[in-house]
Amino acid sequence: DYGLPHNYSIFGQVTEGLDVVDAIANTPTGAQDRPHEDCVIQSVTVVEA
Repeated sequence: DYGLPHNYSIFGQVTEGLDVVDAIANTPTGAQDRPHEDCVIQSVTVVEA
Protein backbone atom coordinates (compact mmCIF):
# COMPACT_ATOMS: atom_id res chain seq x y z
CA ASP A 1 0.00 0.00 0.00
CA TYR A 2 1.61 3.23 -1.15
CA GLY A 3 -1.06 5.56 0.15
CA LEU A 4 -3.30 5.55 -2.91
CA PRO A 5 -6.73 7.17 -2.68
CA HIS A 6 -9.53 4.78 -1.73
CA ASN A 7 -11.27 5.26 -5.10
CA TYR A 8 -8.34 3.75 -7.08
CA SER A 9 -8.88 0.28 -8.52
CA ILE A 10 -5.92 -1.92 -7.65
CA PHE A 11 -5.39 -5.18 -9.48
CA GLY A 12 -2.52 -7.40 -10.49
CA GLN A 13 0.39 -8.99 -8.70
CA VAL A 14 4.13 -8.40 -8.90
CA THR A 15 5.87 -11.79 -9.07
CA GLU A 16 9.40 -10.50 -9.73
CA GLY A 17 11.10 -7.16 -9.37
CA LEU A 18 9.45 -5.84 -6.23
CA ASP A 19 12.67 -3.90 -5.63
CA VAL A 20 11.91 -1.96 -8.82
CA VAL A 21 8.38 -1.21 -7.61
CA ASP A 22 9.81 0.07 -4.32
CA ALA A 23 12.36 2.23 -6.18
CA ILE A 24 9.59 3.82 -8.28
CA ALA A 25 7.45 4.38 -5.17
CA ASN A 26 10.37 6.08 -3.40
CA THR A 27 11.29 8.38 -6.30
CA PRO A 28 11.52 12.01 -5.15
CA THR A 29 8.58 14.10 -6.36
CA GLY A 30 7.79 17.76 -6.74
CA ALA A 31 4.71 19.78 -7.61
CA GLN A 32 1.51 17.74 -7.90
CA ASP A 33 3.48 14.65 -6.78
CA ARG A 34 5.23 14.37 -10.18
CA PRO A 35 8.63 12.64 -10.17
CA HIS A 36 11.69 14.87 -10.64
CA GLU A 37 12.94 12.32 -13.19
CA ASP A 38 10.80 10.22 -15.53
CA CYS A 39 10.06 6.64 -14.44
CA VAL A 40 9.82 4.52 -17.58
CA ILE A 41 8.54 0.95 -17.63
CA GLN A 42 10.41 -0.68 -20.51
CA SER A 43 8.59 -4.01 -20.56
CA VAL A 44 5.66 -5.80 -18.95
CA THR A 45 4.57 -9.42 -19.15
CA VAL A 46 0.91 -10.27 -18.63
CA VAL A 47 0.24 -13.86 -17.53
CA GLU A 48 -3.24 -15.29 -17.04
CA ALA A 49 -3.79 -16.89 -13.65
